[in-house]
Amino acid sequence: MGKLHLNIFSFDSRIDFQNGYVRQDIYYKSNDTLKDVFNYIDSKLFGYQEFGVNMNFIYCRINGYAIFGNMPVNEIVNKLGNVWEIEPISKKYATKDLLLNFDIALNKYEDFFYQMDFITPSQINELKKYILINFIATSYDDSYLGDGFFLYIKWLITHYPLHTNKLLKFIATNDGNIFEHISISGFIFPCNKIIDMQIESLQAMILSNESLQKECRYLKSQISKQYDFSCKNKIVGYNQELNFASIQDILCCKDKEYNYILNK
Repeated sequence: MGKLHLNIFSFDSRIDFQNGYVRQDIYYKSNDTLKDVFNYIDSKLFGYQEFGVNMNFIYCRINGYAIFGNMPVNEIVNKLGNVWEIEPISKKYATKDLLLNFDIALNKYEDFFYQMDFITPSQINELKKYILINFIATSYDDSYLGDGFFLYIKWLITHYPLHTNKLLKFIATNDGNIFEHISISGFIFPCNKIIDMQIESLQAMILSNESLQKECRYLKSQISKQYDFSCKNKIVGYNQELNFASIQDILCCKDKEYNYILNK
């Protein structure tokens, strides 16, 4: 038996103009998970006496770290201690406590989808499956296209190989492009380098693309200094299909959990 001291983000877009925090101490058992912790939280302390959290697939931030999935409490306590500040993974898109509005988050890509008119409506909706990755790091400005968006581009390339150059040029030359990426592995708990590796492979794919050499000549010298790698070394595996299963593995969830996100 252990004790947690919780400070939980509270916000309801229907009634609140600004957020607050709910304080609660709870006891947990050695085999408890995050889902158990959220079940112990008193929902009467929140707006409309409802605590907004996706119990089918948990996504939140605890003490600054992005957390995905129903993790064991002891694992988190061993890393972060027993005093937790629990927040939505993105305050900007928070709609009810820990829940986010994914449709609003997609509005920033309207111009992209206007330019890429070959993408079907169902494939546009696929971006929701990657959008949480955008929020792992907290230091980007609004112009940054987003790490989840870049992995979505990699997924699109596997479906539209004839449009590869057009897709790569968009993420290489627009404001907030892929070369502004910073490593996010340390912002996730547990630490995970897969996303960084996928994005670096896309960078290498751009830098090795002959048709983009003119646009990327300056970027190539800068990115080579930043990462100290040769394109040839990083190109290994970049053309492998980005299966949706690999993203699931990163976020520790299953198909039905992602489908639940889409239907929220």
